[in-house]
Amino acid sequence: MARRDQAHADNVDGPWFVDTRCIGCDVARHWAPSLVDMDSNGRSFIARQPQTSEETAALWRATAACPTQSIGNREAARPPVDVFPFELTSGVYALGHNSPKSFGGHSYLVVRPAGNLMVDSPRYTRGLTEAIDKLGGIEHVLLSHRDEVADADKWGSRYDARVWIHQDDADAAPYATDVTTGDQFVDEGVLSVHIPGHTKGHVAYYVDNRWLFTGDALFWNHRRQELDVTAKQTWYSWKALADSMDSIAGLNVEWVFPAHGKWHHVGEGLYARQMARLGPAMHELGQHEWSRRTHTPFVWDA
Repeated sequence: MARRDQAHADNVDGPWFVDTRCIGCDVARHWAPSLVDMDSNGRSFIARQPQTSEETAALWRATAACPTQSIGNREAARPPVDVFPFELTSGVYALGHNSPKSFGGHSYLVVRPAGNLMVDSPRYTRGLTEAIDKLGGIEHVLLSHRDEVADADKWGSRYDARVWIHQDDADAAPYATDVTTGDQFVDEGVLSVHIPGHTKGHVAYYVDNRWLFTGDALFWNHRRQELDVTAKQTWYSWKALADSMDSIAGLNVEWVFPAHGKWHHVGEGLYARQMARLGPAMHELGQHEWSRRTHTPFVWDA
């Protein structure tokens, strides 16, 4: 629950507020970008109180997604209805309930006739389990890498689901049932693609030849309006990450769904054009200079 006694000094007057326990993960600004702004340290505050039911719903989603539970409403303790899972496009749901164990990473549920996929892990909560039950449960838990494990063991256990991770990050999920060593099909139409860089064992999941779940490797930078990578948080190898971007540039992708950064309906044409430039630009500019570009998430003073 948000701490009223720690409310950010820049919150505008009104019932909604953010406290200073915010870790600058950007999650609230993904859900309510016109209402939530940030200070020079990347911490969120309420810049404008909601005026419509749609804006109020957006702030409730930000509240439920916030990993530090730093967003509050002085007039209501909880939303009037469940706000997650939230359908982003037909068959793909954002799960919210972002975990502090993964620095607030997003996670998703893909509803498929052959069995549902959970991509990366949200917090394990009773309300979310009940909602996922209604959507058909989980057949596979797909972990992009070690940083997004969170409560994957609990989700796998509840649904007796297969849990997937690459061997180079597998020590983070010793309970995994399936450990990949390269590109490998999880199920028909579901491909695990090894894209090292952020970590050595990072993978993306390419689903039904249109959706790409990218973990912490690739995201839509809504401030720069382009596909982007996080230079400062590339733990394993910048060169490997640039090569990985080249390796996935030829995929037909309609949507990109990251763990960190914003999801986006890019469309096949824009994806192809931007990805053709991304890897070469990363090689040319280098990791240090990339992190110094303006509007680089998680390097808020750049």
